Amino acid sequence: MSISLQLKNDLKNPWLRTILGIVAVTVTVNLAFVFYAYWSPPQLVAKDYYEKGKQYFHEEIKREQQAGDAWRLQLLLAPTLSANQPQTLRLYAMDHQGNPVQSGEATLYAYRPNSDRDDFKRELKWVDGGTFAAEVAFPLPGKWDLIAQVRSGEQKYDVAQRIDVQR
Repeated sequence: MSISLQLKNDLKNPWLRTILGIVAVTVTVNLAFVFYAYWSPPQLVAKDYYEKGKQYFHEEIKREQQAGDAWRLQLLLAPTLSANQPQTLRLYAMDHQGNPVQSGEATLYAYRPNSDRDDFKRELKWVDGGTFAAEVAFPLPGKWDLIAQVRSGEQKYDVAQRIDVQR
């Protein structure tokens, strides 16, 4: 029997067809994942994530030395947040002795973990002793990462919080 006739007979076997089909589907799905990962890379919270990460670890020793002088910050939000509904966000800041902060500049950074198109920042206005506030409306529902940062002279302190915005 010739080799080509033997190959034709072998390809009629349902077990061989099943095994070849499984291999073909596996290779096709893996190739599809590779092409998808190449043409649509994941969106990151920050464009310069690598530099910020390096800076974070280089400044960690400095932060540990200043831990005794650190301010305590607390973000206060409404219990439920809805998309496109402006609500007042408050930031309470106390110095290392527990006294309300009397000066400084506060900024709120809002990041969506899955896309950077809707990220925004708001300046928080000083309201009274230790309180900063601003009206904030989140454009889309879903998870948001908030970073509130208070600067006073050369010092800067921040607090981070993840929230869920409803429809």
